[in-house]
Amino acid sequence: MKKLSNGKEILIIALLLLFGASAGMAQAKMYEPKKGSPERTAIMDAIRSYDVARNGDLAGEIFEVNSLRVQGAWAFTSVSRSNMPEAGQSTGLAFLRKTGNVWKVMWSDLNDNEEVGVDAIVRLRKKYKDFPKELAKFAEGSLAG
Repeated sequence: MKKLSNGKEILIIALLLLFGASAGMAQAKMYEPKKGSPERTAIMDAIRSYDVARNGDLAGEIFEVNSLRVQGAWAFTSVSRSNMPEAGQSTGLAFLRKTGNVWKVMWSDLNDNEEVGVDAIVRLRKKYKDFPKELAKFAEGSLAG
């Protein structure tokens, strides 16, 4: 095997690094976690914790999932509470972000500043460069209807 000159070796290494970086920047595929999966449970638990922090009467709320999508470290969900009608408002729509192994609500329609979902998308996309465009587009369908 013929040995390459240093210039060619450097060029090949640079191209390989560039290819690897661009492949890593491609957004992950959007999917729905399976019912009963640890990921789906962790997302619902994060919403539940968020709600209880705002209204202690919501402890023990159970969700019916209308839609749920995860893409990369982000999730969007539309849920309905299936119990405790007397407890008051709870989250219906939410964006969550996963850091390490923990999901955290980044926006919910149960919020203190009356921010609506379309404004949340704009804010989150500006603040977080990893906020997925495909997930935002999916969410816009739920937010509009």
